[in-house]
Amino acid sequence: MVRPNTITIMRELGSGGSYVARQVAKRLGYAYIDQQILQEAAKELGCQEGELENRDGRLQSFWEKLIAVFAMGAAEGVYTPPPRWISDELLIETQNRIVQELASKGPCVVVGRGAFYFLRGRAKLLNVFVHAPFSFRIRRVMSIYGAQNQKEAAEMIDRSDQERNRYTRFCTGLDRLDVRNYHLAIDTGVIDFTTATEIIAGMAEKLTEEGEWSWVEDPV
Repeated sequence: MVRPNTITIMRELGSGGSYVARQVAKRLGYAYIDQQILQEAAKELGCQEGELENRDGRLQSFWEKLIAVFAMGAAEGVYTPPPRWISDELLIETQNRIVQELASKGPCVVVGRGAFYFLRGRAKLLNVFVHAPFSFRIRRVMSIYGAQNQKEAAEMIDRSDQERNRYTRFCTGLDRLDVRNYHLAIDTGVIDFTTATEIIAGMAEKLTEEGEWSWVEDPV
């Protein structure tokens, strides 16, 4: 038996999915791939990483696209090169290629960005979805992301869910919440982070060379 070369982890805001992903990477000795995708995309597209951060896992709104088009217009006075407008399609295509390149370098844990879909077809691939109850997510968002109260935390979560759902649908044509996209779904409101890490690592060890799962059959 061999471990999968790549583990992808999709997650809900406030579920602790990114933390679990880092722990799994540490536990298995895999590379942890998250911000590197934005960094490499910024280099390829000739922009600053900060310009892409607010578009991570989300599509541009109509008004953002409109403003970008007007920003490309000719300016009066001294000429300054207009900022480069990066479409959603170009950004997604670039990130997809970078995910493929990074994953091909060796065993890794990839967080978000539709990696479960873009890396499909690999024999040694384990796709995981980390989720949690709304109340659990609210507490973590207030603690980790600095939301001032439950209302603000709930708004952040709702906005994140809508944006990630829209982004995944646009990129893959699939429903992000459809568990059929994953080999494993974990509720961190019930399963603590340490146990979740061990479950994912343990399942990884059940993958055979042929990309099939090896289980001990229940006795008849």
